[in-house]
Amino acid sequence: MIELLQITQGIIERGLIFGIIVAAVYLASRLINFDNLAVEGAFGLGGAITAVIISYGINPWIGLIGASMAGALSGIATGLLNTKLKLNALISGIVVTTGLFSITLKIAGSNMTLGGNSTIFKLLPSLLDPYASLLLLLLICIILFSLINWFLKTEVGFLLHAVGDTPQMLTNVGKSIDFYTILGLALSNTLAALSGALFVQYTGYFSIWASVGVLIIGLAGMILAQTFSAHFGFAILIGSIAYQTIIALTFELQLDQDWNKLITALLIILLLVIKQQLNKK
Repeated sequence: MIELLQITQGIIERGLIFGIIVAAVYLASRLINFDNLAVEGAFGLGGAITAVIISYGINPWIGLIGASMAGALSGIATGLLNTKLKLNALISGIVVTTGLFSITLKIAGSNMTLGGNSTIFKLLPSLLDPYASLLLLLLICIILFSLINWFLKTEVGFLLHAVGDTPQMLTNVGKSIDFYTILGLALSNTLAALSGALFVQYTGYFSIWASVGVLIIGLAGMILAQTFSAHFGFAILIGSIAYQTIIALTFELQLDQDWNKLITALLIILLLVIKQQLNKK
């Protein structure tokens, strides 16, 4: 029973961390209608920066802020490639992700352990153990998602909606489509980098390969989330946790983990087919 509770807690914790990636994918693909492949690069960049900052003994909260700022810059770079150099969305994301791989490798190497350095999870009082990590991640996600929900209801948020729905409206009211596209990508990559930073602090190590497949995790989580709600909200976290549950089941069923990516791909196809059938009905 205790083991089951520990497994469930681990699934929820990872679901909350990757729920932020799902939110990043949602903001790009659903809000501004931009297929942002730079999410993977931003995730790795955020992890590398927070790992290096913590290795110098700096406050781990500063590591999260630094990672988020770097993620925003990567989103701006993606947007500039698309809007100013007129590269299409997919190429812009691929170029940025490819470039960020080298930058990340230069910053933190192929892997780095945090050792005994403090993380946000180690700063919590021992009184909260063994649920300290779960409570902190839950609090971060509640605050973060509440802020995003509030932001999307502001004037700027509605203009971001217009980028994906009716971009001509922006031109009609004298607003720049390019500016709001870049802003949306900056927000998306900020969330991706924050997720990467949280993941590194949660696991206690950085690996250059940890970001591989993150985009698929975000996409699968978003599709699952949209079975509960088509709008941005806490359903995104439910979708992410549901995906982590499926992955955990493959471990429990002792399936060869080499098949995880194929299972994810098949799951996405299945969910898309189901979604299409439901839309027809």
